[in-house]
Amino acid sequence: MKVKKYIILMTAVMSLSAMLAACGDSKKQNEGEATTGTTTSTVATATQTPKVDRDVAGQANVEATASSTVDKAAKAETNTKTYADMAKEATKPDQQAGQIGLNTTQEQLLSFADRYGLVRVPNHPIRRVSDPTGKHINIANYSDSVVNLYTEKPIHPNTDEFIHEAYTYFTEGVAPGETYKKWEETSNTERGLIKMLYLSREGLLILEEAMKTHDYSTPSVQNTLGFFKVASKFESMIPVAQTPTDISLYNMYDQQVKPEWKKLSDIKNPAANEKAFAAAYQKARNETNNLMGLLNIMVSTEMEKRLKAATDPQKTEK
Repeated sequence: MKVKKYIILMTAVMSLSAMLAACGDSKKQNEGEATTGTTTSTVATATQTPKVDRDVAGQANVEATASSTVDKAAKAETNTKTYADMAKEATKPDQQAGQIGLNTTQEQLLSFADRYGLVRVPNHPIRRVSDPTGKHINIANYSDSVVNLYTEKPIHPNTDEFIHEAYTYFTEGVAPGETYKKWEETSNTERGLIKMLYLSREGLLILEEAMKTHDYSTPSVQNTLGFFKVASKFESMIPVAQTPTDISLYNMYDQQVKPEWKKLSDIKNPAANEKAFAAAYQKARNETNNLMGLLNIMVSTEMEKRLKAATDPQKTEK
């Protein structure tokens, strides 16, 4: 899939902007609520971010040759109604007007777990889960896409073709000599980042060309800047972290990448502020590349070995 085709995809993505604007940018939550991306039960382990020399954003497109991304376990059907079915049904209605997410108990949430122990909620992925005391509510995204907090819709393409191509790039395209997990084994956080970062990579290439030609007026450039603006909004929610490595990816995206995307898209007139735009672009590109490199390591079967090698002080100093 070529860059021009992604321009069309980004145009479709930007059709969501009006809907997002209608929802507003308010971050106010009811007392005791939190819209965090990590559950209180997740155990965090410190992971040092490796220095990545490869400029991932500048690499060529990779043919889509990844294996099927259909999660067969998630689509398994049964003729009998199990406890899990009843638990899921119990979370559907009774959402108060203006309330963000469906009320869901920990027990009900676990009924969505697949054979890898990962909770995947295909419908109404924004859930409100209270702690045992009932005093604190965690609002999180349990889908495998980056979605709008209010509409619960993905803010990026989500077709099988796009997913196949994106995962092929983030595996064989970035480090062809390594081995990787199957798509069905990847976490929701990993999947959401694969989709978002692959699209952002195309956007960065479009902006790079614009800086060379000094032409920022084309639809592709405007759609790209619009995409980064939507992606960096508070309500564009990454999937909740469910594994220790998810936490590192989530924090890097939320605290280092999204802020730089916002700074880049906030520059009103790039043509009149090319120096500032170029500086913002380079910072956004560097942070995006670093997360891309870390993501490639996290989805590989030799993750621990590669992570240790990437953070080896002696190797880093050379």
